[in-house]
Amino acid sequence: MVIDSERGRSARFSFLFLLSAALAGALPASAQSSFESDPFGARFRERSSFDLKFRLPEKGGSVKVTVPEGEGGRQTLVSENVWDAEAPPGKFVTVEYQDIKLRARKIHADYGRYVVIAEGDVEFEQGATRMRGSRLDLDLNDKTGVVTDGDVEMEGGLHLRGDMLAKVGPRSFTMSGATLTSCDGDKPAWQFDFSSGRATLEEYAYLSHVVFRLGGIPLLYTPYILWPAMQNRTSGFLIPAIGYSSQRGGFLGLAYFFALGRSADATLTTENYTNGTFGLGAEFRAKPSKGTTFEGTYFRVNANDSNPDLAGWGWNTRGKLVSSDLAPNVRAVVSWLDFSSLDFFQNYSRDFTLSSTRSIKSEAFVTWSVDPVSLNFRLDHERTIFDSTGAYDVVTERMPVLEMRLRPTPLLGQNVFVELSGQAGQLHLDRGLGQPVGTYGRFDLYPKVSVPLSPIPWLSVQADAGARATWWGNSIDPANPSAFDGEAYTRRLAQVGVQVTGPSFSRIFETTLGPFTKLKHIIEPRIDYQYMTDPPDLARAPLFDEIDTVSPDHSVKYALVQRLLGKGKQGGSREIASLEISRTYYFRLPDYGAAPVTGLTKSSPVDTILRVNPTANFNVDARATWDPIAAQITAASLSANLNAKDKMLSLSYFETNPTAATCTPTPDVPCVSTQIRIFGGMPIIPKRLRLDLQTNYDLSLSKLLEFRTLLTLEASCYKILFEYRDLRLGTTVPSRDIRIGLNLKNIGSFLDFPISLP
Repeated sequence: MVIDSERGRSARFSFLFLLSAALAGALPASAQSSFESDPFGARFRERSSFDLKFRLPEKGGSVKVTVPEGEGGRQTLVSENVWDAEAPPGKFVTVEYQDIKLRARKIHADYGRYVVIAEGDVEFEQGATRMRGSRLDLDLNDKTGVVTDGDVEMEGGLHLRGDMLAKVGPRSFTMSGATLTSCDGDKPAWQFDFSSGRATLEEYAYLSHVVFRLGGIPLLYTPYILWPAMQNRTSGFLIPAIGYSSQRGGFLGLAYFFALGRSADATLTTENYTNGTFGLGAEFRAKPSKGTTFEGTYFRVNANDSNPDLAGWGWNTRGKLVSSDLAPNVRAVVSWLDFSSLDFFQNYSRDFTLSSTRSIKSEAFVTWSVDPVSLNFRLDHERTIFDSTGAYDVVTERMPVLEMRLRPTPLLGQNVFVELSGQAGQLHLDRGLGQPVGTYGRFDLYPKVSVPLSPIPWLSVQADAGARATWWGNSIDPANPSAFDGEAYTRRLAQVGVQVTGPSFSRIFETTLGPFTKLKHIIEPRIDYQYMTDPPDLARAPLFDEIDTVSPDHSVKYALVQRLLGKGKQGGSREIASLEISRTYYFRLPDYGAAPVTGLTKSSPVDTILRVNPTANFNVDARATWDPIAAQITAASLSANLNAKDKMLSLSYFETNPTAATCTPTPDVPCVSTQIRIFGGMPIIPKRLRLDLQTNYDLSLSKLLEFRTLLTLEASCYKILFEYRDLRLGTTVPSRDIRIGLNLKNIGSFLDFPISLP
């Protein structure tokens, strides 16, 4: 078996610890997982903290031998530049050379040849690296040496033990009876054993009979490993991936890594299932410059008797190109996601979140930005999925569009602000079966002016005005709303608004509330007046995005806002609570450009928003909408977040309850919808056992929509993770998964075993 180093990193090896670095790089390479976008996914992908910094000193410098005083100690000059030294009982002879320090019971030092032989409780130090053994033979000039019964503590916490660790040439090493672990003690919780090995820098390491043990139990064995012991990345096989699927049976994945130079690589993969399913995949990554990165994947699966839904080969592809150094002030992004069929994508996608998505998008854009102006050249294709047949899917395309924006910019000092947005381009719209389909041009221009005013200190006023002109090269047929009529349509509108805050009333309370020693209560009314003209024939505009969807408005929103500010002994004041009660009055009812909406009145329901932020670790947001005519709450929500060291809890509650005038319930679609979401985690046994969970439950349907839980068992030098997920997307999408992971201290992720359940 040939194993490649961790992709994207170069391995650097020195002296007797080459093998440790090799295994540290090889072990994290694990099976690709279907949990890449899971909220707990990052915990399965720990990176190695191993950093090899041991090195032999350069030639030159003096060798200093120190013999402690005491009975039994001696220092003998054998010949010119040759010394023998022995420490008194319980003490050590020390040798210092450049940044290394060696101590032992006995030392034989040849100053002329830079040769040191140490015997008896040998300890060798350089920086944070420690090496122990019964004997050390070290040639500082030739950089060769032998450690007998060696025990090496690497910087980063790795331990390498062996009957004999020898550097037999300028670039060659041998090991026998060796063990690698990051656990302390004579009985490590896990370790890698191998009988023998030989490695040559810039060539290969050959390891024989490698066994991984957990709790003394052998879990993994390979008779032979060929490891590229090179400073630069090199091509080779990755560790095989294993798994299980309820649909396709047992899984074996093989991957070969191609190093295409310092800034590019590729990986070819095969997937083999016991039911005969066979898959091929490819991934390409490149970083041609400091500000440019590329990553793309392609995957195909064959059709067989177990996959009757696949015609020939099913496939999917995804990738992204990001560049920020094409030119000054220019950023470019290309991203894509596509597949042969929805069934294939949902059944074979490795990404659990993507397999449940209802919107697939590919796009490319180039943005030039010099404050306060930005230009964006954009192409995209987006499909919103409604069923597996695709008949009712909505497809929108920009092919292409040029967008321009001027952010709010002051004129005349800070007295007037101007802003501008506009775009021009070609669009394609397909709203599904029985809906408009066509390609057309569109031009939009929207300038706006804002004037902030403060006539008196306790009153704040801001006025704004804007005009918008939009032209479509094709429009909806008024006589047949499901088709285009081939006629151009121009919509012109103007809008003005005035926002008034005040007069404000406040009072300061010299009292104590938690960390606060002073409180300030503010009461201020707010009025927001909006007017938009009512262009004719609004229903002729094709509904592509938010530019097309406007609602002529003539309304005033009035609100009463109360704010509570707190100030402690140190620092400034901050808002710890606010309550806003508001209602909108429409001088004319909103016109949505389509059939009139029933149940609308000129006075809107009453909206209430309560925010509480007593500390940086706790906040609450509660909202409710009350319909005075129907005398009922039509919408309510509550969200709360608590974070305290290693504990966290997030709760969200949503309820909609339309009035009888706006909703007629059916057995399949009730009017009332109530959902609750919980996300949290806490230790069951501090620093040993932790439980995290995420769930989404529909109370109105008594149906579990989503459930995820992660159990983490953490020991001193390893971590075991067990995750269970159940996502209720319907009968066509397999949604139950189990994932088992093993992370090793200072090594990183070693095992990642996903299982798909029926």
